[in-house]
Amino acid sequence: MEHRFVKISYTGRIKDGSVFDTTDKETAEKEKIFDEKRVYRPVPVVIGEKQVLPGLDEELKEMKAGEGKEVMLPPEKAYGQKDPNLIRLVPMKAFKQQNMMPIPGMVIELDGRPAKIQTVSGGRVRVDFNAELAGKTLEYKIKIDDEAKTQDQRLKFLIERSFNTLEGFEVRINARKVEIVIPEKSYKDRNLLVRKASLVTEIFRFTDVDSVTYAETWKKKKKEDKKPEESKEESETMEDVEGTQ
Repeated sequence: MEHRFVKISYTGRIKDGSVFDTTDKETAEKEKIFDEKRVYRPVPVVIGEKQVLPGLDEELKEMKAGEGKEVMLPPEKAYGQKDPNLIRLVPMKAFKQQNMMPIPGMVIELDGRPAKIQTVSGGRVRVDFNAELAGKTLEYKIKIDDEAKTQDQRLKFLIERSFNTLEGFEVRINARKVEIVIPEKSYKDRNLLVRKASLVTEIFRFTDVDSVTYAETWKKKKKEDKKPEESKEESETMEDVEGTQ
């Protein structure tokens, strides 16, 4: 079965509650969840590959490009039910060893997993490792804005997934070999190696490409010429020296 590559826009809301996620900038600003570090735009997704919530994946399989709908997701098709086994009591000393002062409501990372502090009492800290939206029924407005039909379009969707942008990238296809030209502005990205590895993994998984080459051109920066003012000052200084001889 051939994979479907689509771009989706959405807004997620807790049932009878507030918006917690959206791809629309105006909605994010209105709901006071705007993040200046985030790029608000339709998101590239490979349908059926668990890149979105299970309930959304099911709906997307039946939707066509340009189609939008409103869906309600019970916990089982969203972030799951709350698991009491994921609520633990952690000794206060474990936090002191990390120079951390636990406060109820604080979101932390413990044992490499995100968690939320519920209570602090008697030298013990109650920590919840459940997802923030576990146990919640969610409402989504979702739309398929675009669908990739060609190999070139599919590859560009995957590039955008890994790098969060397509600007400046070039894709050159030769049978089952692909060359991807990376723009110079991406060289400063500290996660460049991780993004490249992630992209290759997805290309091999979701397409019939069997060879990927990255092309990067690094240019030596030229030394800046001296400013005119500095040259003039040096000239005047030399004239003064010559005049004293």
